[in-house]
Amino acid sequence: MKRHPFPTDDKSPQAPAAGTAAGRPAETSQNGRVQSLLAALEDQGDIDLKALAELARGIAGCARGFVAILEGAQTIVVNAGAGGTLVLNTSETLCSHVVRQGKPVEYPDLRLEPHLADHPSLAAGLCFYAGFPLRDVDGDIIASLCVQDHAPRPGGLDDGTRAMLSHLGLIASRVLITRNHTTWLRDFLDIASDWVWEHDPVHGITFLPTEVNTPARKAQSEGDAEPLTYEASPELLALLANHDPAQPLRDRRYQTMHRGQMHSISITARARYGRDGSFLGYRGICRDVTVEEESRRQMEYLARHDPLTGLANRIGFKSAVDAAFSEWQDSGDPATLLLLDLDNFKVINDTYGHAAGDELLKVLAGRLQACVSSDATIARLGGDEFAILDPALRSDLGIEDCAATLVRALSDPVHVDGRSVSCGVSIGIALLPRDGGTPDQLLGNADLALYAAKSEGRGRFKQFQLPMRERIDNLDRLKRGVLRARQDGALDIGLREIRSLADNSLIGAHAVAVWNRPDGSRRVLDQLHDELGSSREALDLGCWLLEESAMLARAWQAVARRPLRLRVGLAPAQLAEPGLPMRVRAILARATLAPETLQIDLSAGMLAALTPDMQASLRQMKADGVRIGLTGYGRGATTAAQLLAAGVDRVGLNLTSAGQTVDSDPHRLAQALARLALDLGIAVSADGVTSRAEERTLALAGADEFLLATTAPLKPQAAFLRLLSRQDGGLDAPVATASAM
Repeated sequence: MKRHPFPTDDKSPQAPAAGTAAGRPAETSQNGRVQSLLAALEDQGDIDLKALAELARGIAGCARGFVAILEGAQTIVVNAGAGGTLVLNTSETLCSHVVRQGKPVEYPDLRLEPHLADHPSLAAGLCFYAGFPLRDVDGDIIASLCVQDHAPRPGGLDDGTRAMLSHLGLIASRVLITRNHTTWLRDFLDIASDWVWEHDPVHGITFLPTEVNTPARKAQSEGDAEPLTYEASPELLALLANHDPAQPLRDRRYQTMHRGQMHSISITARARYGRDGSFLGYRGICRDVTVEEESRRQMEYLARHDPLTGLANRIGFKSAVDAAFSEWQDSGDPATLLLLDLDNFKVINDTYGHAAGDELLKVLAGRLQACVSSDATIARLGGDEFAILDPALRSDLGIEDCAATLVRALSDPVHVDGRSVSCGVSIGIALLPRDGGTPDQLLGNADLALYAAKSEGRGRFKQFQLPMRERIDNLDRLKRGVLRARQDGALDIGLREIRSLADNSLIGAHAVAVWNRPDGSRRVLDQLHDELGSSREALDLGCWLLEESAMLARAWQAVARRPLRLRVGLAPAQLAEPGLPMRVRAILARATLAPETLQIDLSAGMLAALTPDMQASLRQMKADGVRIGLTGYGRGATTAAQLLAAGVDRVGLNLTSAGQTVDSDPHRLAQALARLALDLGIAVSADGVTSRAEERTLALAGADEFLLATTAPLKPQAAFLRLLSRQDGGLDAPVATASAM
């Protein structure tokens, strides 16, 4: 037997004096009872409250021992031995005194306590009382360990007995705390989706008795308190067999079939060892995570797929490209990457609504799947951009056949909400490994090929070629050069005269940006908008040109003392800017220019690509008084509907460009084009005039003003102001070609 912590033998409490407790057991029998109870407490490691109360009664040599547990207004009294359990009002119990005082309480003789004269204990013939507080982990009193006797004890308990009962109270506190924790755990298990289990290498899996029902448990009646043995799945047994017992199991998951359904199970456990160090198995928590795993799989799917079309998204496609590179490195298998951009989708989406646009995308996604091999990865990268990675496309002929099929399939009309719509597609193609040594390089070169396809008129496909990369490198250098020129003040504005065809008077100027390059040469940037496209550099340059030329035009008004027109070409990036009308309004206000003096020019390509938002911006500026012009009229197909939709006030007709468009007499063509514009109420300007003959032809066609050819020298602001002051400029035929300025 282990040595118990309480004093025994000569340090045991002395028997009370004779006559103080009639019928009290002798000292030897009392010590034997105490020692046997202590032995049970130490060896078993568990003892109920009745046994503790009995032990307290024996230690104190009293007639009664009990544990009083506080439950609010009521107290549960657990009596020693066969005394049973009572429920009393807390206010009527002596235990409430222990709670109020927060320390052990002794009443040697209740009869001598005036405030207890009517206490029920006296009626029961009990005169002595001692109570010891039992505290929880927070130090709050939750119960008391008490003893009572019929005979009073004038001196109270002796020190040895008091110390033993106080120590016993600590043990009782631990019992109550443990029971509270057990109750809390059982309550948790009753509502949780987890269940407790043990693993025995010999007997298998055992579920500890709880009220939790799980898919893996065998049928059990409600009253069955025996552990349940589970015939473990091979997956679980394999998991346990391959696990190092020295390491805890934390959320290890496996799948098992149960009642015809696959379940995902999570286990968390630690190893159990015997006193001799032998491995006894595992004990832990299980839970069915089938729903959680399904949600996780759905989230992973959504993270890699487009929810509208069901195709891969950008992340999923990037993973497929990475995998294709790994496959090529391992086996040398090539693949073909195609980037697709729908040509007219934004117009359809803005015109008929997003619901129609979504339906169109779903139909076209289905057509894509029908045009490629079953091994291909098809993705929607966002908006109207798609991509295909097909390892089955390896020859140039096969690639071109596939691309042509895609162009036809995506150009065929689609019926959406009772309407027939068609958008077309442009495709850029890059081959692995020929056109890229890394995934990013392959994607970048396919994008360059796509840009080339769109630049050549859309509705076509292009394979990547090295000059495309050279062009983009040149564009990067151009962007950096323009940015540096702005920072260094190396940008100027050059002016082309606008004159009246009636009297050759100077009526305005066309402003263009001029770049003074470090090598001393100068470059006119009036075509730079096409090169820079919709880049940020194009937007910045266009805004700078508009702002600076407006300030120059303010000086014209002061010299000429009459309105003069300023023509400025608009960059595509500017037209796409939502705040363009507000920006133009602010620039005119700072320059104190009337809106009617400004003509903003669009190119024919910009006119063909107008979106409803861009048309709205043009309408707003036109409502403010700004004039809308079109350059390159006659170069390519420009319809009356396009002119009216953009609110064009004036077109610039160039005889040379018109003659290059069709195999016919350029003079007759110019007259026809001018007549169309005039019939629509649109004024005609003779742009790029190089001779008196062209001037006369365009005047007869209906033009009322002309702009000198791009080969004519540009005038700086100072020269233009001198020209205004003299009004003596004329036009010699032909206009000599010269450097920019």
